Amino acid sequence: MKGFVLPVLAVASLLSAPVFAETDLTEEELKKRGFAGGIEFGFNMTTGNTETTAYRTRIDVDHFLIGWRNNYVIETDYKEDDEETKEERYFGSAQGNREWEFAPNSYTFFRYSYENDRFNGMEDANTISVGYGQRVLETETLFLDLEGGPGYRTNDANEQDDEWIARLAGNLAWDISDTAKFTQRLSSEIGQNNTISRSESALTANVIGSLALKVSFTVTHQTDPAEEDDGEELDSTDTRTAVTLLYKF
Repeated sequence: MKGFVLPVLAVASLLSAPVFAETDLTEEELKKRGFAGGIEFGFNMTTGNTETTAYRTRIDVDHFLIGWRNNYVIETDYKEDDEETKEERYFGSAQGNREWEFAPNSYTFFRYSYENDRFNGMEDANTISVGYGQRVLETETLFLDLEGGPGYRTNDANEQDDEWIARLAGNLAWDISDTAKFTQRLSSEIGQNNTISRSESALTANVIGSLALKVSFTVTHQTDPAEEDDGEELDSTDTRTAVTLLYKF
């Protein structure tokens, strides 16, 4: 399954570790404000001999409390060719990171995620994990966070996916310039029966004010994906390329 989404205003211009929502604010400014985030939207439609409709939406919000940093993500991907659905994916996650004064740059976390992607062997897949994370690298323009811990995963599409897992994740953000930013997010949920790994690379360029254009490439790999309804096994690797308009708040 491959999805390609174009933004409504593309012609105007141009992975969960402790994820930072799409924003240009500094760490201290974020904590004083209490919240920050971004909303993405991309849309593509063709008519005539081939009728195609595709869209992508994403909401990414950081919420700050005393000693806590919480992150919430909601994603939707949909594609239809000649009135036949080719892609339909829904994803949501919530993560709470507890920061500790006696351990600077370290935190403990609790994370929950839900995914329904029937074309990729994910039906009402739920994952819960807890663990420890640390900012291992930080400069004025770049940071790298790593985290890991145990968890449990269920998946209605494949009962073998109902198992204990070890979750490892990393988040890299690099301010290339005042108007451009590169992010790389990696995660791997390691299970005895199936290991699910994801990589999301994204480049964001400011357009005007709070609007930016984002180009992202996501790879999802499963060592033992579920079978389709006809008994055929799904591909182990799934890729998604998206070009979206991003509004930062």
